[in-house]
Amino acid sequence: MAGLQAIICGMINRRSLVAALAAISVLFWPAHDAAAQSYPQRPVRLVVPAPAGGPTDVPGRLIADGLSELFSQRFVVENRVGAGGLVAGEFVARSEPNGYTLLYANTSVLAVNPALQGTNMPYDPATAFAPIGFVSNSPQLLVANPKVPYRSVQELVAWAKNNPGKLNFATAGVGTLPHLTYELFKMEAGIQALNVPYAGGAPALTAVIAGQADVLFDLVRTRVKSGEVRALAITGATRDADLPDIPTLAESGYPAVTSTSGTGIVAPAGIPREIVARLNSKLNELIERPETQAKMKAFGLVPQSGPPEEFGAWAARERQRWTRVVKQSGAKAD
Repeated sequence: MAGLQAIICGMINRRSLVAALAAISVLFWPAHDAAAQSYPQRPVRLVVPAPAGGPTDVPGRLIADGLSELFSQRFVVENRVGAGGLVAGEFVARSEPNGYTLLYANTSVLAVNPALQGTNMPYDPATAFAPIGFVSNSPQLLVANPKVPYRSVQELVAWAKNNPGKLNFATAGVGTLPHLTYELFKMEAGIQALNVPYAGGAPALTAVIAGQADVLFDLVRTRVKSGEVRALAITGATRDADLPDIPTLAESGYPAVTSTSGTGIVAPAGIPREIVARLNSKLNELIERPETQAKMKAFGLVPQSGPPEEFGAWAARERQRWTRVVKQSGAKAD
């Protein structure tokens, strides 16, 4: 009889505990949800992994200004430069996951760095970040100085094979997306070419325009339209609607050479999902505005919106892809 009483008392105690926990959760959940609904209550820091005024910083500031308007709260750009984005990435990864420190991330930060650094990465982008959403996903262009003797990818490859070691590829630096795209193209085309790394995309483009280097991969749509460089191909899966005469590399005989420069926003892992939902909703609203799209296209970017899961899945695929390229090519970080 005493044993039965103990069992009954245990059941009552367990029920009481469950009921108490449920009551506590009811008390805390509305407050948590209300905090998310009133987010942000103070300025939000958007960390940009590039110098002020550059091709990554300028669209980052466009996004920060747009979100400031939509949220009626300041989104402040903070430039943290160094190690190809590792400095900015590590800073955000170690920040408090409360929605007040975000990272304007790109392919280099989310995929190229992990591929090149391997076990030397100070954080794992697959687990350190929570995706908020896309900003853009832009194919690169393979462009050449207008005075070079080749006008197509096929002619470029033929020239390189007839002149081994004489083709100079300008890149935005060792370990950047243009560098790995060059490595992939060189492998697939079976050519010898020299990588000439510069301190960023702007000086690399200047070198090609000036004839100091022959070709490069970059987001240079406006320079193609102005005639400063000649576009040979685009690295996307399909042709660009704004440059319909430029074939894809797949159409040119190299279907494995696809490459897009993606950008988006991530937060430290553990950020409340309600804040993620609010940020994603406002970010998509901003990206889908015609005036935002026009400005982004002027920067050479292809705007893209979508749910957080889509951005996260894209980043995972990019990590796998560029890890394979690094292993096959033997590319090294600085």
